[in-house]
Amino acid sequence: MEYIFGASGNNAIGNRKLQVRIGPSIHSLTICNPNDEVTPHFIDSPYFVGHIVVRIKDFRGITPKDQPIKQATEYFGTKKRLFALQVCGRFKHEYMADDIMFGAEFERKVVPPTGSWVALKFANLIDPALQADVYAEKPWLFSPILCSMNIVNVTKSSQAISGAAPLDPAYVKKIGETSVSSKLSSASANPNLLAGPDTSFKRSPESEISMSTATVVSKPSPTELLGEWLWSGSNELVENNTLLSIDDKEATFPSDSISKRRKYYQKAKVRKNTIFRPENIYNFEIFAPFIDLNTFDLNLGISMNLLRYLKRQPLRLMAKSQSKNIYLFVVEFDLVKTSDSDSEELEYDTETPEEEPVSDRQNPLPEEHDDSNRPTLEAA
Repeated sequence: MEYIFGASGNNAIGNRKLQVRIGPSIHSLTICNPNDEVTPHFIDSPYFVGHIVVRIKDFRGITPKDQPIKQATEYFGTKKRLFALQVCGRFKHEYMADDIMFGAEFERKVVPPTGSWVALKFANLIDPALQADVYAEKPWLFSPILCSMNIVNVTKSSQAISGAAPLDPAYVKKIGETSVSSKLSSASANPNLLAGPDTSFKRSPESEISMSTATVVSKPSPTELLGEWLWSGSNELVENNTLLSIDDKEATFPSDSISKRRKYYQKAKVRKNTIFRPENIYNFEIFAPFIDLNTFDLNLGISMNLLRYLKRQPLRLMAKSQSKNIYLFVVEFDLVKTSDSDSEELEYDTETPEEEPVSDRQNPLPEEHDDSNRPTLEAA
């Protein structure tokens, strides 16, 4: 496919290969084996514990030492999806749903191409709650996790979780003072609002775990904490959001309705009345048919290869508490050089894409919208 903004596929990435790393924060990332549905990746921190599986169609990248590449998985079948991220986890503290965001952030500036606002508009049609500032010193794109996830499934755990804590009144007050949209928009002036550790929540490498479930020896075991991992082969996650709205008398949408759940939680007031609880197990899944992570080829209204516009930075998808500014889980996709022998790519690396004129830049849509006519990826 000839891309309007330069080369695509292997012509764009040269000798690079995809490496996927997972961790409870950006400081504790370890390589995972995509498409390994039987043995998920396990993470643990003072804030979140969970299983994570990354599925990438036709994966041909880097794997952990001595582990073979798993190119195929029954999951994709005849679906149009090119990647999927599935998380099964528990919050170790109570959080308001308005506080937990999912999206991406970058360490350095990127250079969006002319017309990139078209892709952002298209993304807003898929997720009207998405907000972004791709021109910030540390660019970001975030949406409330209950709006961004394609599938949400919540069950009750029979195993207590160590260190679980109820809502702190000071935390409730802090969340209630400002809305998601005002916090996100202010990140342009203060990029540290959505990037980097909160100084009041000290990070300790010893308190963060990221490894294959098969190598975990701690007690209670991942199975005791999270239940048995069931999601492999033809057994796929399905929507069941009953426990999300169990205390919400105004929630009238069916427990298996993805589109109505996403629309309902676009309202900040609703999210502030919804609590993520340590006694529940939260299964999240997000997937997309518009990006090939093997090459960073994106087709979202316009077609482009992201590598040069990201300035060779990795793409990090993450969930985080915006008020406490702490990571819950991070999945990093990085196109890593496998050798330095490709002189053409070394020359290509020095190119700087032309920056989009200010007049072409578009502001993200407001926080709440009527999405009755928006496209959906549920059947992708």
